[in-house]
Amino acid sequence: MTGTVTEGMGADYFAIAPHGFATSHLDALCHVFHEDRLYNGYPAQAVTAHGATKLGIHHLHGGIVTRGVLLDIPALRGVDALEPGEAVFPDELEAAEERAGLAVRAGDALLVRTGRWRWRKDHGPWDAGRLAAGLDASCLPWLRARDVAALGSDCVSDVLPSRVEGVGMPIHTVVIVAMGVHLLDNLDLDALAAACANQARWEFLFTVAPLVLRRGTASPVNPIALF
Repeated sequence: MTGTVTEGMGADYFAIAPHGFATSHLDALCHVFHEDRLYNGYPAQAVTAHGATKLGIHHLHGGIVTRGVLLDIPALRGVDALEPGEAVFPDELEAAEERAGLAVRAGDALLVRTGRWRWRKDHGPWDAGRLAAGLDASCLPWLRARDVAALGSDCVSDVLPSRVEGVGMPIHTVVIVAMGVHLLDNLDLDALAAACANQARWEFLFTVAPLVLRRGTASPVNPIALF
């Protein structure tokens, strides 16, 4: 706190590290490297001790406004939540599309629910950085074919462990570096899933307004879905 009753006003200072497995955040395209390259072939050296000189999160200062689509994998499987470490495969994404009565299309923000927060509520905390439900690497061609503009999940989209030798997060690596798609990590999708089920509607207006953090690699966010 920098201001209380003593100073005659309430004031405070926040220092936030947006990455990791807790804070809801939007990844910039400078977040991940592959073979010393960023998206569009920029050298990894563009990310410096003074910030990212290329592809920083400030380039999204205008925000994201697009159609959002929720694919609820636990609901598809008839369970409350996926177990940590369970993988989601392309045929399940297609089945979830069919269940929702829609098709994911170019420009969509695709949100994939695994039930992480319901699992935590029922079973207690665990190290989600080591064991998490998410998309198997075999989903990558499917994501490319759908040409989504953003991808989000209630953990980090990748199943952990990844099942790909030598690659810790193949979804992150390919989606960001090769496809130029921004990722939304650690979203709380439970209330959204309940609203979608209540209205029998799994598409909505989706908005994200990241902070204008010049040369930043991510921004904490509070996405909004409007029906």
